[in-house]
Amino acid sequence: SKQDVPQRVCRRISGACAAAVEAPPAPPAPRCLRAAARGRPGRMDLTMSSLEDDALGAGGSHLQPFVDAEREFVQLTEHGDHDAAVRCLESVLRQEQASVQQMHDTVLSTLFERLAVGYNTLGMKYLKEGRPEVSCKFFEKAEALTDPANLHMNPESRLVLRAVTYNNMGCFYKSMGKLHTSLQFLRKAKNLEEKSNGRCENPAGTHLNLCALLSQMGKHAEALDHSRKALALLEANPPAGSSSESLIGVAYFNMGAEFEHLRKTLDALWAYDRAHQICLSELGEDHALSKKISECLVQLRAKSNKKKHGDAAAAPGAAALHHR
Repeated sequence: SKQDVPQRVCRRISGACAAAVEAPPAPPAPRCLRAAARGRPGRMDLTMSSLEDDALGAGGSHLQPFVDAEREFVQLTEHGDHDAAVRCLESVLRQEQASVQQMHDTVLSTLFERLAVGYNTLGMKYLKEGRPEVSCKFFEKAEALTDPANLHMNPESRLVLRAVTYNNMGCFYKSMGKLHTSLQFLRKAKNLEEKSNGRCENPAGTHLNLCALLSQMGKHAEALDHSRKALALLEANPPAGSSSESLIGVAYFNMGAEFEHLRKTLDALWAYDRAHQICLSELGEDHALSKKISECLVQLRAKSNKKKHGDAAAAPGAAALHHR
């Protein structure tokens, strides 16, 4: 989902040479992406599932309650009523608990997959609404549902949805200010994505989230590394379809912010310029991200020019001190 444009903050330089001198604005915070309902397995389209195919076959009448619940879930989801959609799946699983316990294969996998997506969607919904206690419960349900012990779910789909869940939990704990807990979940998500053999839809998004988090923790070299990894993934496999943001533009923007933190001004200007060109092309000049990057470029160029003039003025004095 679309994120707020990061706020730039001012800081004060301490030390004898720059006492009481206000510094230019600090580099912007890299952008963090949320993965609600991203990374859905290919089977998770809103069409007839394998469960419905099985129910149509001979002896599949015992599956009919689950088929009806899935159909209702699809209809409610299409109308945006995610709470009711999740409740209908939870209800059939409670009512048919005895039947579920008798099943020893993955015939109910699509139902569990839809439920995991529903939990993640609601977790992000309530987090955005400022209700973290409700949000946390849905993420915990998604984590429990995608546990390796759940043999009802297709292993590949379970792994993908667990990575999505960990990514969203990382964003949840970051928003709560629990940065080290957030880092643990994002690293878990990254590790699962690396094991998925390309099944996860947006591994670059996890690297961008790690970049934003590590930057907030002051680990700018490590954050820069994740922005580069995200960019490499995005350029190797450009995101399909339109988006509210250019992920490649975000990757360059985050890279520029980290170069700026590391005082690599020329590299930062290059990265911001690339981000700006891409966002102008894909999003237009009126998009909030395009405007923010333009501001970063103007401010960093002004800062760079001021430093050049200051160095030129100080050079003769510095040389005299050197020869004393």
